[in-house]
Amino acid sequence: MPTNYSSMLQHSLLLLGLSFLLMVVTTSIGMNVVWGANPESGHVKHIVAFRYAQNVTQVEKDLVMKTYFSLKDRCVLPTNGKPYILAMDGGYPNSPEGFDQHMEQIYILTFKNVADRDYFVGRPFHYPYDPLHDAFKKMVGPYLRTPISEGLIVMDFTVLNEP
Repeated sequence: MPTNYSSMLQHSLLLLGLSFLLMVVTTSIGMNVVWGANPESGHVKHIVAFRYAQNVTQVEKDLVMKTYFSLKDRCVLPTNGKPYILAMDGGYPNSPEGFDQHMEQIYILTFKNVADRDYFVGRPFHYPYDPLHDAFKKMVGPYLRTPISEGLIVMDFTVLNEP
């Protein structure tokens, strides 16, 4: 550990040089070095989790999953006819922490902005709304555990630039 000013200065310059060298090497081999900037900043994440009624079969659960995933490419904006769900991931809970509230399927959808998310969420919160997602909500409803607070969790957030 440096004990005087000259040694501290040399130590600092060495660390600065090594940091610069690391940046040059990682950039030259194709690694992206991103400090602070989040490419998804401003996007809206829509998290949905399902818990099914006890009488729902695995075949029915699989049908719900297949149908929900199909919305990514089928849901389009009325203004331009283009899909507006940027990304959709989903699967089965597997956390060892045990705080999954007994949910059985989880999905994370990414939207460009709040307006696109609002169009997807639709009624009774927003009009106009996506008719395909509205039909999906009607289809999945009877499969979910009741009361609905035990069968469904929905949370949204806007991605920050720097956490």
